Amino acid sequence: MSRTIALRTELSKMLKTMAQNVYFEKAPELFEYPYVTYEMDEMSHDYGRTLYQLEINVVDKGDSTSAVETTADDIQALLHKCYYLGGGIQFVCYQNQRQIIREEDPKIHRRRLLFELHLHELKGE
Repeated sequence: MSRTIALRTELSKMLKTMAQNVYFEKAPELFEYPYVTYEMDEMSHDYGRTLYQLEINVVDKGDSTSAVETTADDIQALLHKCYYLGGGIQFVCYQNQRQIIREEDPKIHRRRLLFELHLHELKGE
C-alpha cells in the first residue's frame, strides 16, 4: 500500500471517531449533515520527511452552531500533537488555524481547520 493511501486510511479512522460522515476531498452528491471532509496538500519533502497541510472542514446545517463547534473542538483535541506509528507509516500532527467559512445559505455552518502534518519514512519499509 502506498504511504499516501496508508495515511488517508489512518486519518479517516481517526476522524470517524469524532464524526459519523467523513469524506476525502468532498462529500458525495447524497450526504447527511453533519459531515467532515479532509484533504492534504504536500508542501515539501526532504530527508525522508514529507510536510503536508491537512485541511479539515466540519459542516452542519440548522439554526445552532453547537454541533459544528463541538466537532471542531473534538477534532482539534484529537489531532493536535497526535503521534502515530503503525501500518508502515509514522506521522505527527500539529494544530494551526481555525476559520469560520461563511456559506451562501445562512443555515449552513462550516469550520475550516488547518493542521501541519509531518509524514516520516520508516527505515526498512
